[in-house]
Amino acid sequence: MLHKQIVILPKFPEDGIESSFVLAVFDNFTINPSNPDFKLTRIRFDIVCPYTEWVINENSLRPYLIMEEIDTMFNQAKLSGIGNL
Repeated sequence: MLHKQIVILPKFPEDGIESSFVLAVFDNFTINPSNPDFKLTRIRFDIVCPYTEWVINENSLRPYLIMEEIDTMFNQAKLSGIGNL
């Protein structure tokens, strides 16, 4: 899925595929003032979903379910080499 539906570059593929994409964008690297051995950054997840794929059923919309899954996976998670999110 990496480089197909999970994209690290800040743009989604332009090959006309009608599917959802998650773009991970690392932004605003700064030195941590309380511990200069570490940098602080912001990770933003952009969800691109065609309108035809939004509705899963009458109670669920695909972009919101993807957001919930990302939040569950990354909120306060500890990643090796990155630290706590």
